[in-house]
Amino acid sequence: MKRRWQLFWLIELGLLLLLGFQTVTNPSSLIGVIFGSCALLLGLKGRFWRTFWLTLGTVLMVVSVFINPTVWVMLFIALIALLRFFSGSQHDRVMPWAKKQYVAVRAKTPMEKGGTRKRHAWFGDETIGSGVFEWDDLNMTLAAGDTIVDLGNTLLPTGDNTIVIRKGFGKTRVLVPVGVGVLVDHSAVIGDLTLDGVELSLHNEAVKHYSPDYDSASRRIHIITNVIVGDLEVLSV
Repeated sequence: MKRRWQLFWLIELGLLLLLGFQTVTNPSSLIGVIFGSCALLLGLKGRFWRTFWLTLGTVLMVVSVFINPTVWVMLFIALIALLRFFSGSQHDRVMPWAKKQYVAVRAKTPMEKGGTRKRHAWFGDETIGSGVFEWDDLNMTLAAGDTIVDLGNTLLPTGDNTIVIRKGFGKTRVLVPVGVGVLVDHSAVIGDLTLDGVELSLHNEAVKHYSPDYDSASRRIHIITNVIVGDLEVLSV
């Protein structure tokens, strides 16, 4: 976590320097900053029309800065960092997507196949697997939330099985029984990927990983995940 905040402040500092360069080299921004500064000085030190000069100076400074695209990039990165910070379990009351979602998959006698339609919650307050049902491939899309998928409560069919999770913000943990071949295809803008205790930090990267017993396993699970900001952890149980 400390490394991530160091990276965040380093990026923000670099963007701040770029913003200063754009302000100096852009005549509109430079003139606005100069006149805005003069108006603020008149408002702070003058005795007449103080409110007028302070308001004018503030408006000129804000407009001069915000016409540069770099400041919007800085604000966007800061927003992502704040969402990342407030997505911890200690902030459940602040951010609704900090609530944990637990997906427990169980087994029952196979039934005749048929089409299904299921609505998922936007945030992580949906529970899947509260009752017994036959295993079926999972395909989920969430705006934000933490998700746990436990495959220890089901008997996966022989061959290939698939879990697809698309998410904006949040953590995902998948528990896979020992002896099941695993393919992880994970893409993240910012986040960590943990495979049996080995952690990788991703920055707008995609990783594809096969377990050592993937080719020889009779049952395999394909874990395909996409996230903007969040971690993925795959554990053998």
